[in-house]
Amino acid sequence: VRKRRFAEICRRLCETEMPIAALALDCGFGSQATFTRAFTREIGVSPGRYRGAGQIAPAHDFGPLDVEEILARAGRLSMEPRIAHRTAFNIVGMAERFTPSTSSRIPELWTRFVARIDEVPHRRGVETYGVCVDADPASGEEAGFTYVAGVEVEGIESVPDGMMAMTVPAGRYAVFTHEGHISRLKDTVKQIWGGWLPASPYRLVRRPDFEQYDARWDPQTGLGEIAVWVPIAEE
Repeated sequence: VRKRRFAEICRRLCETEMPIAALALDCGFGSQATFTRAFTREIGVSPGRYRGAGQIAPAHDFGPLDVEEILARAGRLSMEPRIAHRTAFNIVGMAERFTPSTSSRIPELWTRFVARIDEVPHRRGVETYGVCVDADPASGEEAGFTYVAGVEVEGIESVPDGMMAMTVPAGRYAVFTHEGHISRLKDTVKQIWGGWLPASPYRLVRRPDFEQYDARWDPQTGLGEIAVWVPIAEE
């Protein structure tokens, strides 16, 4: 309910010219200051900055609730992955440090990167990648990780200012397919780490895990299929 409430606020920020103070009161907040604090905590940027971007991030664009789709998705969460070996590949993109409580800001990182994606030289393919590296070994809500929004490139000799380069090493992966809206990707990830992995004959390997966005996913609607690559080895 909270996410859908803020998704509607995001829509109104981008599609109307209602003053932010009036919007805050209309949405049930006692003041603009209270609204700004709540919005920034939930979305990761201030209402004014979000409006300035001029478009709704896919992670904040919720469609109507569909009970049949929810029930169908509950069955898909028990899916079995395919096991694949992937050769090493190079990524250039933008990186930021997050914790589970600040991960709502990842769409803002994507927005900044996509605005400059054409600056990346020697791009390879049309896919984009969300790579998770340097995850803290400690468990808990504040375990940190570095998230890289990027694209595959032929080499990492030339990197635009404000971006970084990395090589994802070769290895074996369990490859899952997330279906539906990107806002539910967290549910799939929780099912992988909390359900599938402990019951599987594999163990997690300390290499980057990553999301792969290809033609099956629509960045305009946030809908489609996303490949989730989890580094593994047999026990």
